[in-house]
Amino acid sequence: MTTAIAIVGTLLGSGLTAFVTARTERRNNEALERQQIRQEAAQDRTQLRELRIEHRKWRRDRRQAAYQALMDAAHEAEGAIWQLARLTLEPYDQARYDMLRGAAIDAVRATLQAANTVQLEGPTGVAQAAAEYAEAVDRHIHPPIDYLMELSKGPLSNEQKDRFRSSAAETARLVEDMKRRFVPRAREALDELMDEGDRQT
Repeated sequence: MTTAIAIVGTLLGSGLTAFVTARTERRNNEALERQQIRQEAAQDRTQLRELRIEHRKWRRDRRQAAYQALMDAAHEAEGAIWQLARLTLEPYDQARYDMLRGAAIDAVRATLQAANTVQLEGPTGVAQAAAEYAEAVDRHIHPPIDYLMELSKGPLSNEQKDRFRSSAAETARLVEDMKRRFVPRAREALDELMDEGDRQT
């Protein structure tokens, strides 16, 4: 009987040890699984954060290129309009007028197209300022064209000349005002994207 009790005790002890070992192993496995899930979740969050940062950088680069293209196009247009306006100081020459008018119109169109790109890139405040800037450049071409078209018909009166100078000065001021409005908004939009990226890191 003592032997039987010893055998039963040994069996119970072995069974209990096996049960405790299995339970401990299961808990360890569950803990490892939870740790692995946490690590995978952390990796996913890190990858998502890196993707967001990369997207913001890509968005900033695209916006900066669009804003710079608009400013470059507007600068070219202003130069072409200035060249056209210089014809008002010389005897009328149809061939030069046609050539310089064509160049100025092409430059203004390029400015309007560049503003359309800014419309796509945004944000809304910058897009609005870009549209107004391009429209101001478009308006700036009209005084010299109107003046030269009148000049092609014959000499102009002092009143007509004064009207041209006044409207040319007004549209030039408008271009500068719209440029001064556009530039800080564009800079602010670019800085906001960088600030958002910094907060993510």
